Amino acid sequence: MMSILQRYARWLHTGWPAGVVEKLPEAAPDGSTNVRGLYVVGDLTGIPLLKLSADSGARAVQTIGAKTETRDRESRGEGEVKDLVILGAGVAGMSAALEARKEGLDFDVYEASEPFSTIVNFPRAKPIYTYPTEMEPAGEMRFRAAVKEDLVRELREQTIERGIVPRPGRATRVRRSDGQLRVEFEDGQAVSARSVIVAIGRSGDFRQLDVPGEDRDKVYNRLHDPAEYAQKHALVVGGGDSALETAIALARAGARTTLSYRRDEFHRPKPENREQLDQLRREPDSGLRVVLGSEIVAIEDSHVRLSTGAGEERIDNDVVFPILGREAPLDFFRRSGVNIHGEWRLSTQLGYAAHLLAAIYVHHSKTSAGTPISDTLTPTGWFPINLGSPERSSSLLGTLRL
Repeated sequence: MMSILQRYARWLHTGWPAGVVEKLPEAAPDGSTNVRGLYVVGDLTGIPLLKLSADSGARAVQTIGAKTETRDRESRGEGEVKDLVILGAGVAGMSAALEARKEGLDFDVYEASEPFSTIVNFPRAKPIYTYPTEMEPAGEMRFRAAVKEDLVRELREQTIERGIVPRPGRATRVRRSDGQLRVEFEDGQAVSARSVIVAIGRSGDFRQLDVPGEDRDKVYNRLHDPAEYAQKHALVVGGGDSALETAIALARAGARTTLSYRRDEFHRPKPENREQLDQLRREPDSGLRVVLGSEIVAIEDSHVRLSTGAGEERIDNDVVFPILGREAPLDFFRRSGVNIHGEWRLSTQLGYAAHLLAAIYVHHSKTSAGTPISDTLTPTGWFPINLGSPERSSSLLGTLRL
């Protein structure tokens, strides 16, 4: 019985992390948004996993392909609008491009930096985990590599070397015009399409620590080559998989590494990362120290001040890696008219106000004399005064009738 109660309590959310829900664009399971023809795929759907990103990109194109009539494809003329424009040449965007070619759609891919830039910027020799392990994503993109360099090579072989070459361009917004979607770019250019897939990932600014000294030259949001920091004092801040992987890579490269996380325990890291971290913590010569329940107070020239449960601590430091992730590019979606989770639109505000006024109206009309609403409604006999006092009923049908 106790086991059942514990499982039920966990199902009620008591065992899961709590906090503010991250703001992301609202998208249906097929990637569609409130802007007709505009789809969101990849990391912006909320789960940054390679297989799920590829799957979301391919499935969005399958939905678009089903809506693109054969006669529309056959009647296209040179210079007309594209069937599809894909923004972003990461895993999700390039998976969408592979599927678009398979569907016979007229499409272009645009990328602001370089193809697969997120993976290219992973630390050297970073291990690659493809979860869910048993899942076969929709579309043609497949993942077999076990380290970063092999994965980049594998992805390029499946896309760029097969003729899918992105065009350079950073989109600033998408707007609907004359029944089509018009994509506007930073350089003033624009293209029109029947459908647009946004696969730009979390391309917004890096999340900040908001502490004194964060602007020092020794603070980096990415780790490229762990070997550069051998024998140096490194601080990694964060509790996600990327933070754990950064700390593990630094420790293995010979850096004296401190991993600081504000919570008292890590929440749902990949099993491999947790196992490697625990193994390094058990090795006395690994140089890795994990400080849970701590927050960085200030970054100084040769030290960093941490606030822990035991008070403030000052540790030697040569380099700081705040691995806190990036903000979603919400301004792009706001400019494009896409609804954002957790943001109140005008319709939401009006609906809330109407609900509140209705509740006040009904409540005050039922109170005794003395309130303005009650005194006004009593002589008129308007709703809900005209309901009177319902008669008691002993049957279900009688209660429902009342």
